[in-house]
Amino acid sequence: MDQQLTSNKLSVIIPICERSDNAITVYQEYRQYIAQQFENVEFICVVSNGLKQTADLFQAQKAKEPDLKLIVLNRAYGEATALQAGVDHATGSLLLFLPAYFQVKTEEITKLFSHIDEHDLVLARRWPREDVATNQLQTKIFNRCVKLLSNQNFSDIACGVKLVRADVFKELHIYGDQHRFLPLLAYQLGFNWVEVDLSQSEKDVGNRVYHPGVYVRRLLDLLAIVFLTKFNKKPLRFFGLLGTTSMAIGVFGLLMLAYERLVFDVAASDRPLLVVCSLLVVLGIQLLGIGLVGETITFTHASENREYRVKKIHAHVQTNKAV
Repeated sequence: MDQQLTSNKLSVIIPICERSDNAITVYQEYRQYIAQQFENVEFICVVSNGLKQTADLFQAQKAKEPDLKLIVLNRAYGEATALQAGVDHATGSLLLFLPAYFQVKTEEITKLFSHIDEHDLVLARRWPREDVATNQLQTKIFNRCVKLLSNQNFSDIACGVKLVRADVFKELHIYGDQHRFLPLLAYQLGFNWVEVDLSQSEKDVGNRVYHPGVYVRRLLDLLAIVFLTKFNKKPLRFFGLLGTTSMAIGVFGLLMLAYERLVFDVAASDRPLLVVCSLLVVLGIQLLGIGLVGETITFTHASENREYRVKKIHAHVQTNKAV
């Protein structure tokens, strides 16, 4: 292990929200292995409200390990908020995020540290995949959607094993279900990332098929993230594109109806297309109006929002020579 890395304090953050059945066993295995690899390390477990049995188990564990930081939230906020709570109480310069269930083999985790010197985020990619075909298909579809909407080629963005520099969270705050899109949010702020192949745990092979509403929510979360990262400072581009497209279709339809009425004497008043095209024009005007309002708000608060982030300053140091 690099001497510079071992000298940095490592904060291991484990959010415990939904899949918490074996959380205490997972934590114990993580701690046993990581504590052997690092001298300066702290463990932070964040337990969501409603998991009383899990919280009790970790309370008993803390009695044995006074250095364990245990945070119990007052309600179920979501995994992203649990991660943010862990970050807020972390004191390390490096943050290692681990899920409360096995995704990769524990002994593979140290591979992440060989890349953190050149990158701000090091993401685990479960490879080779050992789980069932349906799980792999879901992962491919999800990452393809992320690439299509964000133009970033992640291979396993949903994997919860991540090594992050603490400086990233000086600029970034996550909430809700944004933990899946942490690399995308960080990239939009100018931080760089890399994916590292880690062998998938044999305990992560169960078939995971969710309710259709779960997939809808994840798609909506992705659309929200893309809008916030790409159009937050340029709302007129988003609403203007939709508005002009809607208006163009509506105007084209109205012109076609007018042409048929004038040239072929075809009545337009009893045709549904007239109503549809008129609505498209009105909708386009409304979308453009929303975009202009958004631009006005963005312009008004422009002085409060810093558009750039400085990575490093190389300044010339002038020395005063004695006369």
